[in-house]
Amino acid sequence: MVESVYKIRKAFLLPLSGIIALLFVLFLLSVFTGQMWEIIIITVIFLISLVIGVEMAKRKVIVDDQGVKIQKAFRRKEINWSEITHLAVVVLKKKAYFLLTTTKGFYIFSNLLENHASLVNSLADKLGEEKVEVEVRNYLAQPLERFSMIVMSWFAVAVIVALIILKISAI
Repeated sequence: MVESVYKIRKAFLLPLSGIIALLFVLFLLSVFTGQMWEIIIITVIFLISLVIGVEMAKRKVIVDDQGVKIQKAFRRKEINWSEITHLAVVVLKKKAYFLLTTTKGFYIFSNLLENHASLVNSLADKLGEEKVEVEVRNYLAQPLERFSMIVMSWFAVAVIVALIILKISAI
């Protein structure tokens, strides 16, 4: 039984981890020198970022001989190949969202996964022509890479570093 695991790109998880760590530093600085409204806002932003970071770090799509397993931080879905009824793709500029329709519902994953083209190709091969839309095959001919989220994440890191420098220089 060959099992392929697809996770969120490390190139995205690295700046996201940096954002969370820097927000924690900003939170600590605010606790000692900030006003109450500043502490509350930074705490909320930090906690939301932490939850999103944990969710992204734990997210996996596993493909094996029995079917597809979709793992998130607090849930796990197992889908047999016989339960999958349709595979589709929606492309918006450089963002690609894949829709896996099953008898139990539908599941969406994006091109932010590492080797997402390999994932979609393995799904398409297992499902056959009748369950896979033509657009999916067209997408596989020229898969899109999504670098904008990575660039925006590094920009957020730079903004938070600037805020920390401003906070420290005001002390």
